[in-house]
Amino acid sequence: MSKITDAMDRSRREQERPVVGADATAGSPPVVFGASRVGLPTSDIEAYQALGSDVYLALPDLSSRVVMLASAEPGAGTSTVAREFAATLAVNGEVKTLLVDANLRRPVLHDTFGVQRTPGISDHVLADVALAGCLRDLDVPNLTLLPAGRPAVAPPRILVDPRVDGMLSELRDSFELIVIDSAPLIPFAEGIQLSRKVDGVVPVVRSATTKHAQAQRVLALLDDAGANVLGSVLNGRRFYIPKFIYNRL
Repeated sequence: MSKITDAMDRSRREQERPVVGADATAGSPPVVFGASRVGLPTSDIEAYQALGSDVYLALPDLSSRVVMLASAEPGAGTSTVAREFAATLAVNGEVKTLLVDANLRRPVLHDTFGVQRTPGISDHVLADVALAGCLRDLDVPNLTLLPAGRPAVAPPRILVDPRVDGMLSELRDSFELIVIDSAPLIPFAEGIQLSRKVDGVVPVVRSATTKHAQAQRVLALLDDAGANVLGSVLNGRRFYIPKFIYNRL
């Protein structure tokens, strides 16, 4: 298994917004999320662009790439990583990108961008709502959102439905990159089911929170499912001594 990045270091700032890079600097171009403006430091943008480059290198022969991000347990920051990764590739990489909120149990991306939750994935699968009617054009250039949709009683049954395969096939025709925010993999079954339908999976591991046994369990579950694990993202790493000293070690 190749490692996508050595680390994507994150710390929490205003409104609980995590930022990649312990040496992040202010003044970089902002990314627009709904009515709010969220500025990513240059180091963060470079980290997400590096992640994107490695995803493309790992999946070189595809005209459209479907990548799922998922954690072992809730609280790893997967939604934020997926959101900022998708926005960075859309804005700075000029990649036509779709961000999919497949965490049907606790969807948050519609709130982040200030759009309606419905119609979305569950409405398309359960109520035959046209896929085009479920997509949300955002203020972020080149970025579109497919929200979770109406609350569902059995999320695993929705994401294993054959119509999801048809949905992804149709979306590939319109987007160069599809970034999927999944429910946590250990407590919920639908993420593992979805991992079989995508081109690659990137587990998100939260520093000092995700236990080693949990990370190993996730890899075992994905391996049993036959998923293509591209690497991992380390989220929330902190430098307790100056970073330049780490760089000399």
